[in-house]
Amino acid sequence: MRTIGLLSDHASDEIPASHRDLAECPPVAALSTVTPDGYPQTSVVWCDFDGQCVRVNTMRGFAKERNMRRDRRVTLLCYDPRRPQRYLEVRGMVVEMTKAGAVGHLDALASKYVGRPVRFFGDVIPASFAETEAPVLCRIRPAHVVAADAPGPARCAGQEMKHVSGPIAPEPLPVPVSHLDLLTRPICGVFGPDAQPQSTVVWVDLDRGCALVNTTLQRQKGRNVLGNPKVSLLVVDPGNTSRFIQIRGDAELVTAGAREHLDALTRKYTSQPAYYGYIYPEAQRLRETRVICRIHPRRITLDAIHIADH
Repeated sequence: MRTIGLLSDHASDEIPASHRDLAECPPVAALSTVTPDGYPQTSVVWCDFDGQCVRVNTMRGFAKERNMRRDRRVTLLCYDPRRPQRYLEVRGMVVEMTKAGAVGHLDALASKYVGRPVRFFGDVIPASFAETEAPVLCRIRPAHVVAADAPGPARCAGQEMKHVSGPIAPEPLPVPVSHLDLLTRPICGVFGPDAQPQSTVVWVDLDRGCALVNTTLQRQKGRNVLGNPKVSLLVVDPGNTSRFIQIRGDAELVTAGAREHLDALTRKYTSQPAYYGYIYPEAQRLRETRVICRIHPRRITLDAIHIADH
């Protein structure tokens, strides 16, 4: 294990005791899988931990279930949206997908999240769904674990230059008006670039139909985007975790105005006047090349299919 500030980076399969609670029924668990065309797909799921593997439950035929059967590389990011600076990222492999015990596991998950003994089919969603949907229990063995806990606001991820790291859709999909607030309010999002999905908590903004994230060319997510522009962004409503927006699209990295954009995000999320000198040491500014990651939407998904009262 190596520790950088308050970010612990475990190169093994260990989930630290300090963050074990985030593997066991976290308020938000964001599962990132890889679609057939190479885009990360990020979905809100329920999860728990059996001591060796993180377990999630989905339905046979769902997109994430098909993705996991085709490509076992996944990432799970667990956090509390009211304290997003403390999070657990688990990158690993799906080692088992089975129907055996899946219904019982789903009932146990539902009971934990709802806070009382319930059955998923009949109490959480209509019992008739049991006739058409087959739960699948998925066990994810951690291979790389990142546990973050910053006491202050979540750390988010210029020169006059522009980096375009892939083909950009000429006309991005419009963000539905019903969910614009999730991209304009100070709500942190889950950003996932790369083929083996890497997920981090980020500050989010919106400009002319593109979701914006601010990072650096030196950080992992910046390097990932330079190598592969296919990304996903998930933003969950802190007051109702079944309400969310997921954007899959192509990332464009722009350095012009990135420092000013970062300071604007800092004021939006923390009320501090600037990022460097207030949130992060001023000396760090000279070692980083800030970039705005403009996400041009290719596909937008809204809200959970099954909504629980929790």
